Amino acid sequence: MPDPVDTVKYADCIIKRSDGELDARPLYDDMRMADMLECIGLGHHPRLAVESSYTASTDSWSIWTPDYRMVGSFGVAPSSKPNVGVAWLLGTYRIHLIKKTFVRHSKEWIERLMGDHECLTNLVCKENELSVRWLTWLGAVWTDVGIENYQQFTIYKQHLN
Repeated sequence: MPDPVDTVKYADCIIKRSDGELDARPLYDDMRMADMLECIGLGHHPRLAVESSYTASTDSWSIWTPDYRMVGSFGVAPSSKPNVGVAWLLGTYRIHLIKKTFVRHSKEWIERLMGDHECLTNLVCKENELSVRWLTWLGAVWTDVGIENYQQFTIYKQHLN
């Protein structure tokens, strides 16, 4: 059953269901360099990666400051494997403004994205230390994928609690 909540408000940010047509431009315009380089390293133009992240997703959310400046977006898309979701997060340089809220509430958002999936997965550049540290804290299991400087994370539903 879909979650009926479309907006969640915290003291330092607002998380709303994404509208890719409206949210892609402000995300791309201020995207963190680490996220841009990660997209490029996987052979995707960052603007196209942003757009396809929204369109491929079955569930996506955008994070805004209280004065509606883009902080980032995240979501989950179906995988070719049953019960596996492809999780993604792309941030702007403003993501540090919500660091405490982000960390405090990220596990509940991962649970929400998990939905009926048994696990969430994607690729991350090993040099994106902030993302690697955060995903490890969330319980990610790491796998070498044979792509230089990249590794695959998998977060299993059974390990979330």
